[in-house]
Amino acid sequence: MPLDIDGDLFDLATSLAGLLGAPVTIEDRDTIVIAFSGGNQDVDDARISTILGRQVPVRYREAIAATGVFERLRVSDEVITVDLPEEDMVARAVVAVRDEGHLVGSIWAAIPQGPSRAQSDTLVAAAPQVARRLRAERDLADRGRRERTHLVTTLLAGGDAADDVASDHTMTGQWVAVSIRGPEAVRRALGPLSLHLSAVAPAALCAAHDRGILGVMAAESAGRILGDFLRRFGGGEQLVVGIGTPAEAGDLAESRLVADQVAEALSRRGRTGVVATLEDVFADVLVDRLDGFLKRHGGSSPLARLREHDRVHDSGLVDAVRAFLDAGEVSGAAQGLTVHPNTVRNRLRKAREACGVDVGDPATRLALMVDLRSVR
Repeated sequence: MPLDIDGDLFDLATSLAGLLGAPVTIEDRDTIVIAFSGGNQDVDDARISTILGRQVPVRYREAIAATGVFERLRVSDEVITVDLPEEDMVARAVVAVRDEGHLVGSIWAAIPQGPSRAQSDTLVAAAPQVARRLRAERDLADRGRRERTHLVTTLLAGGDAADDVASDHTMTGQWVAVSIRGPEAVRRALGPLSLHLSAVAPAALCAAHDRGILGVMAAESAGRILGDFLRRFGGGEQLVVGIGTPAEAGDLAESRLVADQVAEALSRRGRTGVVATLEDVFADVLVDRLDGFLKRHGGSSPLARLREHDRVHDSGLVDAVRAFLDAGEVSGAAQGLTVHPNTVRNRLRKAREACGVDVGDPATRLALMVDLRSVR
């Protein structure tokens, strides 16, 4: 039975599974599943969860990594057997897939007793064919990626060109810009996110950006869909997702700005694994917008006067004012500082008399609260 070299990677995986008599998955170098054989081949929970999540789950990946197989794949073209009965996994035979000498992925076959010589030879022979198909699909994907990037960039820039794209793609109703950021995980997220959106929101668009991923989605479902993606994606707990304000599809420039500001506010505060709108983090975004002003003119703020008094007299005025503003009254502030309420009253009086900082004045309270929140 020859391999189906005219079909896509899924056809190739199914054809290879027929030759091996075993279920097959094809993964990229980051253990993202890019194809798997069809049919009733759910041999264990590891395979089922890997296919459903489109990535090897962390539990299994760590167990597999402990065998040293990933290091061996970098340097060896031989078939490697991974047997982890303690994880209730059927033994796997795995072979590296290289393109012009560079590791680009791997083929995994679930073979209970380990591969025979004929099965090993079949896997080794299949690797170059998978590499060629990967290259062809990567070239096709690159063209599609460039087109999506152009569409997303055009829509988020606004203007006549954005109106034309929205009209050409029949993008009616309210839409939002989406900004996704994170560390290493964001680089791996684009492919799985594109796959996720193709299944649940085909009209949505996403593309890589220098600071992460930008997208355009229908406003009514964006939060739910992206929250579901973070829960499914291995690494979603490291990402932040900012959703912009709703607008017509051809008028998303402001929405993109807001989405970036929301994502930045989440990132600065370490609130990862979160999807948020401006309503969710309004105070944080407001403080961030004032951050530049505070950096330039903070020396003139009420908080600066309190800090200077504390530096010279070790008077604890900043702590007393912060606790009072957090609690809203003296008793709560005293409890938070584990001091007598009169101590808080005396420090607030000293702030007023020695520094001219009166927490009874609404404008002064607002300035202090903004400055203190920025510091945090």
